[in-house]
Amino acid sequence: MTTLARQLGLGTLVIYGIGDILGTGIYALVGKVAGSAGADTILAFVAAGVVALVTGLTYAELAARIPHSAGASAYCARAFRHPVIPFLIGVLVLMSGVTSAATASLAFHGYLEVHLLSPPWLAAAVLIALLSFINFIGIRQSARTNNVLTAIELFGLLVVIGVGMHAAGTAQAPEALARSLAPQWEATAIFAGATLAFYAFVGFEDLVNLSEEAKEPARDVPRALLIAVVVTTVIYLLVVSVVLWSMSPAEAAATERPLLEVLARAGHPLSAGAFALIAITAISNTALANTIMASRLLYGMARQGLMPTLLARVHAVRRTPVASILLTAVIILLLVVTGGVTVLAQTTGCLLMVVFLFVHLSLIRVRRAEETPPACFHVPRATPYVGVVLCAGLLTQFPPAVYARLAIILACAALLYGALRAGQSARAGVK
Repeated sequence: MTTLARQLGLGTLVIYGIGDILGTGIYALVGKVAGSAGADTILAFVAAGVVALVTGLTYAELAARIPHSAGASAYCARAFRHPVIPFLIGVLVLMSGVTSAATASLAFHGYLEVHLLSPPWLAAAVLIALLSFINFIGIRQSARTNNVLTAIELFGLLVVIGVGMHAAGTAQAPEALARSLAPQWEATAIFAGATLAFYAFVGFEDLVNLSEEAKEPARDVPRALLIAVVVTTVIYLLVVSVVLWSMSPAEAAATERPLLEVLARAGHPLSAGAFALIAITAISNTALANTIMASRLLYGMARQGLMPTLLARVHAVRRTPVASILLTAVIILLLVVTGGVTVLAQTTGCLLMVVFLFVHLSLIRVRRAEETPPACFHVPRATPYVGVVLCAGLLTQFPPAVYARLAIILACAALLYGALRAGQSARAGVK
């Protein structure tokens, strides 16, 4: 049987993780977070970052213990020993990837309008088709594309940070600093903003789905995951700070392109068209990383017998899971027409919050059932327990429309699981 190619080192994994986390969340949603959290916008990002960091620590140990492409699904399979739980978790992770890619596709259209007017569905279709082709060509080519796009999107954020900090050094600096560093500590506003800000951190968990394509997965995947979370958290807090130095939360919420507004208010010569290209690059990188993750997850679940075996087929020449890539693209395109950027971003966050809750529970159960290998990466014993509390708490803060989507996805997953089990039983009876 043809297997995935192990070609990814630590540096490439770190860049992939940073590129996956950076992108749509900060370029397209920082203004919307400001609209929800107001003066507590920075605290909303801090809260989301804490959840991401604690969860990243749990993922890091599990990735070292269980270096498989199925990620959270594989962890739950080891911890709970019943196929229904890893199946449902795998479906939730899969749907979080495609809802994230759908979010990115719609945000892509928003920046594309600076250069070209087109229907949102057409822009999304072209983007997903292009990224799926890159995914099919091979993981090395996909990773190299990710490296280039990451460098461009990081450059754009550094420009915004540099320009914003320079502008804050003017006579208006005291007023700007007072506005950005004077939170109101309103719990409702912080949590409301955090449910949306968390989307900006989505992506660190995708690294574990590349474990079977990493050269040294037990060593490099945990390190890459933690480095990516810390680096992006620092960048986000700097970006949010300069946005609030440049304008009020209400002004940030009123504009579709707050980062571009920072440059405009500072009189920076970078044109709207040029920055829009940078934002398009960042958003495309998010979509690419999510299509890679979703296709590898389908492949991993199929290998475990949790999805149809067709999805486990690897192309003999390209050595990529072609059937999984095609199915991922179709699901993303279907989701594009189901809602706007905000609701899709929050749906992604809610799906992953459920997944992360079970990931923390998985580490607790695995630790109780198995001895920790001497050379295995491990985190403080309290980490997964803190993660359970944080995830459970944030899960109560999403709007009703998001819970409705979660219920529909779980119901469809349960039906699919029942159909697969019935098919397996029928085949066993024939034999």
